[in-house]
Amino acid sequence: MAKLAYYLLWLYVFTIPWENIITIPGLGTLSRLVGIAAVGVGLAHLLLSGKLSLHRVHIPAILFVLFSLASFFWTISPTDTQDRNSQYVLLLAFMLLLFNVVETPGQLRSILVAYVLGSYIAVGDTFQNFLRGSEAAYERYAASGFDPNDLAFVLALGIPLAWYLALTKENSRLIWAYRLYPIFALMVVFLAAARAGFLGVGVGLLFVLVTLPRASTRLKAMVTVLSLTALWLIPVLVPPENFSRLATITQELSSGTLNDRTNIWQAGFETFNNHLLLGVGSGAFGTSMEDQQMFRQWMAPHNLFVSISTELGLIGLGLFVLLILGVFWSAFELSGLERMLWLAVLLILMLVFLSQNWEWRKQTWFTLGIVLTQWKILQPNMERLWKPKARALSS
Repeated sequence: MAKLAYYLLWLYVFTIPWENIITIPGLGTLSRLVGIAAVGVGLAHLLLSGKLSLHRVHIPAILFVLFSLASFFWTISPTDTQDRNSQYVLLLAFMLLLFNVVETPGQLRSILVAYVLGSYIAVGDTFQNFLRGSEAAYERYAASGFDPNDLAFVLALGIPLAWYLALTKENSRLIWAYRLYPIFALMVVFLAAARAGFLGVGVGLLFVLVTLPRASTRLKAMVTVLSLTALWLIPVLVPPENFSRLATITQELSSGTLNDRTNIWQAGFETFNNHLLLGVGSGAFGTSMEDQQMFRQWMAPHNLFVSISTELGLIGLGLFVLLILGVFWSAFELSGLERMLWLAVLLILMLVFLSQNWEWRKQTWFTLGIVLTQWKILQPNMERLWKPKARALSS
């Protein structure tokens, strides 16, 4: 049962980067179905083994989901809240299973391999859409079912993971997949013309640059050649309009509305002021915008903190912030390459939070969960004043 739980968990992580490409009518994405199977088998394994390990940082995560479930009693949109709560329960279970099922450094690295290989599916589908001329928006390309900005961030998260694997698994048969991944991710973000996602990819490439001294002389030479090749190839393939759009990043940050995002955030803040403590109900941000004179229609929040504060008030926001801070603390307690890896990944995730409401996305809970899992594997006996340690609970 333990092996089956791990293999299904691996398969679920593999589907996360390309989750929107395959959708089964009436059932949802293939990734969601795999996730349900992975969680079901994983929970059965934990029940049969009679053990459950928790990190202290899991506590605010559990409380956040419980508070979200409770918001059904005051939500302005019961259907949206019910849908969001079903997502949160699955994602929380996924996070806990990562911590309990992944037990060795080899298993953890294999989970990272799953994410990188899954990202290649999204990369390949994007290139296919580009060759077909199938645009996600004008002169912008993405994997099927993906928003260009979302896709850019999904792939950006994979850059530090792939490069970490390139540095630590040099004898792997997949070594070239790890080495080439940052180049492919960069090419896709140019095709997507995703301004916010471009910043995330930049952080991923910065991790590559900072850790390059750790690489062998041969790998450094390869990186140089590949980088020069990419500098030649990207301008040839990418439409000129995409470069023009990416060039407006500084202007949008200094004086623009970030594609109307600032207006949405202002409207969300007004709703938050009217529902300060409890919010309007989990998943109900879009519905709350229908009462805003500025919009009068459903709108996405495009910011995790605006979304959570509006939907779950100060209580929900406080719990999620505690979760994020706890994960950052755990990353700081690591050392060497692992600390640099997870701080880079978390920094990319923070950029996501500022431009997308990813509180319900698999990538968010995977990242937070895998950092805690890495901490458990590398620091199983650490005790500090705060005592962020794993404890076994017997059923």
